[in-house]
Amino acid sequence: MVERIVTAGARVLEQHGYQDASTNRIAHEAGVSPGSLYQYFPDKDAIVTEIAHRLVEEFSTAITPVVRVAALERPPVATRLVLGAALDALQQHAALLRALVDRVPAVEQREALRPVRNRLADVVFHSLATNPQALHHSDHERTTWLIVEITQHLLVRYVLDSPPIEREEFIGDASRVILGLAFASDPA
Repeated sequence: MVERIVTAGARVLEQHGYQDASTNRIAHEAGVSPGSLYQYFPDKDAIVTEIAHRLVEEFSTAITPVVRVAALERPPVATRLVLGAALDALQQHAALLRALVDRVPAVEQREALRPVRNRLADVVFHSLATNPQALHHSDHERTTWLIVEITQHLLVRYVLDSPPIEREEFIGDASRVILGLAFASDPA
């Protein structure tokens, strides 16, 4: 029953957006009574929170194999690999991402994204630590934070805004920005 409600909630958010999503509309889409829905979720926001958590988990599962491969690569290759995988995972759920990004409170977004962000931060930190001769400076924590924040923002905005930039050009541009934050010279 929970799965039906969450799946229906995601469809309603994708089709109608957060404002026009309601527990009644979600219950109808799920083929359950509103009373049944309330046995599992107290309100629309609880459903949206569950959808957001599942979306983050799906994103994490999708990029984990690439993050593992990237951890063994040089920074330019690793950056492009992770950007490509993250972009693919986000674009699969662009409509749902659009409905959620402005409606789920920032605190909940950060908490839901914590495991993914930590995994990416570990890869970035490792990459910085193994290339100390090429770094702008030795503050790995600061640089790691900047890279993770900028990467997240660029990816989400690219998916939501659909700018007139080809995918590979975006990945190349974003890679140069990210690598430029950390490295004074080519870390090849």
